[in-house]
Amino acid sequence: MESDLQLERVEDLWFPHGNLILRAENTIFRVHSDILGARSSVFRDMIAFPQPPQSEGDTLPRQDAVRLHDSAAEFEVFLRAIFDSSFFMPPPSPVTFPAVIGVMRLAHKYDVQFLFRRALSHLELLYPTTLSEYQSGRSIPRTTTQHIREYHTGNSLSAIRAASEVGTLWILPTAYYTMIKDSDTIQAIYDDLRPDEVRMCWTAQLKCARAVSTTHQFLTGIPTESCASDSCRRVASEALNNIECWRDDEVDLDPLDKWVLDYMSPGDALCSGCGDLGAGMFSEEQRRFWEGMPAMFGLSSWADLMEMRREAMKEAMEA
Repeated sequence: MESDLQLERVEDLWFPHGNLILRAENTIFRVHSDILGARSSVFRDMIAFPQPPQSEGDTLPRQDAVRLHDSAAEFEVFLRAIFDSSFFMPPPSPVTFPAVIGVMRLAHKYDVQFLFRRALSHLELLYPTTLSEYQSGRSIPRTTTQHIREYHTGNSLSAIRAASEVGTLWILPTAYYTMIKDSDTIQAIYDDLRPDEVRMCWTAQLKCARAVSTTHQFLTGIPTESCASDSCRRVASEALNNIECWRDDEVDLDPLDKWVLDYMSPGDALCSGCGDLGAGMFSEEQRRFWEGMPAMFGLSSWADLMEMRREAMKEAMEA
């Protein structure tokens, strides 16, 4: 029964002289309403209404707490971000992935715009909006993001859910792509997907598998007519064979990855003419795939998404 539930205080968010007690699930916090109201317009409006009388000392009648319909874990990181200036700093200061998601969701809900922008700056490092940023080492898991801990590709579904809720749709193409390009990730989170998401993810994976071949289509035209190298034909043939092996193993669903020659031995290189031609065609196909990536997940174009971002950031700065 409700009356039998044991409430748990978060000691370092239980300020002895605080005048506002908040409850999320079965966790309670005692904070200063003037500080919270100065950060959040929603709480400022909330505390403008008369509050029930507070108990003295450590006694806590249940009716004293303002009940909130939020996750206790997310509300805790949200309050920490407000009351501890060192807890949730901008990149590259270390944060955890759950803190980024929790702060972004509740900063949006309770209108704390500086925290919303800060959380988004962390999330956009995981899910960039340009191909150059994605391929510069800021993507996951190509390089390990040093400052965002407790992250793995399966977390992308949490990011997708939160971004859809708060309207930051511009991170969705890369978040979806990060999630679906790993077959093991999809299998692990299969039960958490809606039926329409399952269909979309499988369709997207098929398109990714085809795109891996498309981005390496230049190999079928090597050697070129002007090629004077004896090895280009052999190198191109071995590279095509590697791609076929990867497809059979259902490993390569990442057409935005490095080209196949980067995974071969250093001696397996194309001549400068074949290499330059191939690199140009490879980059163009990757650019074409990137431009079409939002549509693959039922989203508007990158141009529309970035306009949405500009408007959202403008509103956040003016708030």
